[in-house]
Amino acid sequence: MERNKPFKSNGSGLIYLVGTPIGNISDVSERAKKILSEADIVACEDTRNTGLLLSRLGIKPKKLVSCYAQKELEKSKQLVAQVKQENLVLAYVSDAGMPGISDPGSLLVQQAVQNDVPVSSIPGPSALIQALVMSGFNTADFTFYGFLPSKSNMRKRMLEKIIDKNETIIFYEAPHRIMDVLKDMRDVLGAERRVCLCREITKIFEEYIRGNLAELAELDPSTLKGEFVIVIEGKETEENTDNKEIINYAKKLIEAGYRNSEVSKILSLEFDLPKNKLYKLINDLS
Repeated sequence: MERNKPFKSNGSGLIYLVGTPIGNISDVSERAKKILSEADIVACEDTRNTGLLLSRLGIKPKKLVSCYAQKELEKSKQLVAQVKQENLVLAYVSDAGMPGISDPGSLLVQQAVQNDVPVSSIPGPSALIQALVMSGFNTADFTFYGFLPSKSNMRKRMLEKIIDKNETIIFYEAPHRIMDVLKDMRDVLGAERRVCLCREITKIFEEYIRGNLAELAELDPSTLKGEFVIVIEGKETEENTDNKEIINYAKKLIEAGYRNSEVSKILSLEFDLPKNKLYKLINDLS
């Protein structure tokens, strides 16, 4: 068992994962700017992108180094060793959003944990969370899969594994593949499956396209530019369908002036369900 208390210094330095804007620079937090200004080392996915961001924020880093995906393990070992030996503060950023979410960062954390170097995070924007809450689908139960395979046959095999999942499903996708992916989703998941296609989140051309997969697969490709998050509604179970019918009936009775106890009794007789279960459902509606 390990207990990580980042701000109880043990002389091993400190590593921060710093969330950065996914489009709108105004989304950067004051705490993120402070840490990036004060860190002994700012490590990043791409020094050109991060250098531009820091310049726009008026920050001149003490030291800026790259730690990109293909070299993350090797570079992480070096950086963690340096942080620990010299008792330094290192801030890590990816090109956009939270490091480690379909971006480098997780291997750096693993190395830090293995070498007893404290790690903390500066929360920031995340495209998948923004897309989820804007989708209108279930936010209590969801799964994020990152990017689908680039080849259609492999992509379809993966989609076949999630056909019957009841939770909301989230994917990232590149603009040059978006139409092929939507068509594969339609063919595998079914034309009527509902989806929210999120485009250019937090940017000036931000857009949310909601509909079923049949509709989205027929979109004009020339209108689909930028970075995408695809949010797919989970498969509706028989229980969910029944609950919708019960809820709709309950709402009509409540609107008609029936008391909650009366509504639960009526529903119990109509749907042959225990009154205590229905009473809780009705109270949640009231």
